[in-house]
Amino acid sequence: MLQLDFHLPEFGNLVKDLGLEEGGRAQQHLVKNVARRITKYVPKRTYSSIENAIAQGQEPANGRIVIRGPHIKYLYFGKVMAGRKPKHVTNKDIRYTTTFNRLAGPFWLERLMAAEKDRIIEDERRNILGGP
Repeated sequence: MLQLDFHLPEFGNLVKDLGLEEGGRAQQHLVKNVARRITKYVPKRTYSSIENAIAQGQEPANGRIVIRGPHIKYLYFGKVMAGRKPKHVTNKDIRYTTTFNRLAGPFWLERLMAAEKDRIIEDERRNILGGP
């Protein structure tokens, strides 16, 4: 009789070794990867205020990007704001210029994930497991 015993590493250590814990290496890499890629989808004029806000709003250890600014929310949802302060949302869509970012438009994260989800997952797989 031959008995083979297999012992897996303790799950907690495996998670930590792979950088999968909350705020770990994998989560930080994902936040930076998304922040880098999402800039193609944000509107841009001659200055890079939204791109700067994305760069400043990265919180890799918390697993999020917080984009601050008075105009960010309406640009994200793509609706024109009208009236005096406080402005109100209209049903009119924003017409984004695509001179600088040809993919500019609303819902940056959703459009990024629809277009590049497989590449992002592959980047994260390589980051976690190593290799090409």
